[in-house]
Amino acid sequence: MIRYRAKRTCFTRAELYAVTPKKSRQATPVARRISLRVRVLLAVTAVLLVPLIIMLCIRSTPSVAEWWTRHIQAGWEKLVGTLTSWIPFSVFELFIAAAVIIVVYLFGRMIFALRARRFQTVIAGLLGVVIAIVYILDMYVLSMGFGYYRAAMPLPQAGRDYDKAQAIAAAEYFAADYNALSRELRRDENGCVVCPYSFSELADLIAAEYEKLDDDYFAAYTPTVKPVVNSFLLSDMLITGITFLPFGEATVNTLAPPSEIPATMAHELAHTKGVQREGDANLLSYYILLSSDNDYLRYCGYYTAYDSMPAAVRLHDDREEYERLYDAAPREARAERAFARKYWNSQPDFIGNVARFFNDIYLSLNGAINGTGSYNDGNISDVIISTDPDTGEQQREIYYSQTQKMMFAIYEARLRDR
Repeated sequence: MIRYRAKRTCFTRAELYAVTPKKSRQATPVARRISLRVRVLLAVTAVLLVPLIIMLCIRSTPSVAEWWTRHIQAGWEKLVGTLTSWIPFSVFELFIAAAVIIVVYLFGRMIFALRARRFQTVIAGLLGVVIAIVYILDMYVLSMGFGYYRAAMPLPQAGRDYDKAQAIAAAEYFAADYNALSRELRRDENGCVVCPYSFSELADLIAAEYEKLDDDYFAAYTPTVKPVVNSFLLSDMLITGITFLPFGEATVNTLAPPSEIPATMAHELAHTKGVQREGDANLLSYYILLSSDNDYLRYCGYYTAYDSMPAAVRLHDDREEYERLYDAAPREARAERAFARKYWNSQPDFIGNVARFFNDIYLSLNGAINGTGSYNDGNISDVIISTDPDTGEQQREIYYSQTQKMMFAIYEARLRDR
């Protein structure tokens, strides 16, 4: 006979309490509270945004921009630039490399945090990135964001009333000097003039030319220009140089065609002297090179700006003289420029267009209505043709560009010094 244990159908009170789960005294929260770390990061973000908003609001007032550039920006540049000049490599380039590594690392961490549903960690990470960006923007606007809105740059200007004969005489003078220099300087296998100086020697020469500026519009301190180690990246983006004043640095693409490097150095140093508008920086770089007594610097100035002289004659509606003076430039220099065009055309169009797109936005946000077109602001000339109401004769009113008037002023100074 098989005996089975009977199934119990009732329990004691103690047994019931032992097997019945206790009801939680607290209801399950619907949403988690914001952690202390996230609240602190939000507060830091707000604190950093306040000075950024204030600076962006006041910098468009010309008097404020002028005072800030002469005092705050100049003081920052001297302090930070002195420190970073002791470092032989570009701090900005190192910063970019470190930023890329950190961004990749943080992106990986956030992916893991999302998979683990640690949303507070993700939010904290994103806020950390925002804080870093806002802080850099604070330093950028403080150190170079006001210069775009200051007064017009003072440079020698002449030739407002130059007639055609005077414009031709100036162009012929510069053409003769351009050819004489071209014959004296040595060229490499690509037909480019060989720089007779090392990178640091060339940077010192251009810095010495800047020391000759006696107007307090320009900052007194001139930092050391540094080469970019990974210059191929700049070439891919069609960039010849970068100035980043939060680190007090001007950097140059060393892979650019040789005769473009001095003009790039002079342009980037113009930014460090408080000249932020791109057209002004180009104009100042032309002046620094063309007014120099150094043959190599002056040649590179002609290489960059000589075409403005035949163009000045073209304003007088004399195409024959324009073509004669244009062809008066050294043939070797024209071949050198063809090599430069070939070099830049060999760079990836997509990367260059992307870089130009963002640079256009950047310049537009800094008051340049025409964006990257502002690089050419100093080269704008015009002709207004009107009819005399009394005689019915047509009158031709010439408006030379800033570059042309600056070159006329250099021409007059050279004649006085003879």
